[in-house]
Amino acid sequence: MIRLLAAALAIIALGTACGCARTLPPPSTSWRTSERAAEPGRVAVLAFWSGDGVGRSSAAVGEAMAASLRELGLHEVLLVGIDRRRALLPDDVLLANRLSVEQLLRLRDELRCDSVLLGRIEQFTGYDPVAMGLSVHLVSCADGEKLWEATSHLDGSRQDVQDDLRKWYERSAGRGVLASPTAFARYVTDRLASTLPPPSR
Repeated sequence: MIRLLAAALAIIALGTACGCARTLPPPSTSWRTSERAAEPGRVAVLAFWSGDGVGRSSAAVGEAMAASLRELGLHEVLLVGIDRRRALLPDDVLLANRLSVEQLLRLRDELRCDSVLLGRIEQFTGYDPVAMGLSVHLVSCADGEKLWEATSHLDGSRQDVQDDLRKWYERSAGRGVLASPTAFARYVTDRLASTLPPPSR
């Protein structure tokens, strides 16, 4: 099983086929969403904040989240790097649990976006077993409503995560290869993105 996990972690989606197909709910994940979360629009994915002890390698998580959202095809996605995010939001608004109207309007005007995705990484273990704990929040720039929020803690040593990872790997086979922690980040963000509602018919 460890070999299977290592092989799966060595795969990351680089193509255009959706790696975040809507399947069974991801393990150890909770979410709340509104139908508005699937409305077309421009979403700015800000570089994620990190908890204590989370290293710089976690920067790949924001990039993975943007890629997962792009593959869903619901939104136009803009990735905002850490330097620009620091200029726009110098403080960790998720840790403070407060995003002011002024901050939200500044994000809307500076990034020309309809909503912003804010994320925080609480755990990022890049060695065997790989593990990640994070939360994401999609906030409307029009009225401040939280359109989608999801929290996940996926630990590569757990059997249910290994089984889910195997299924994700089978859907993602044939794609490019990068380092295992980066691949695991993409697995986690794909599974989080799968909890977004499908577009209304």
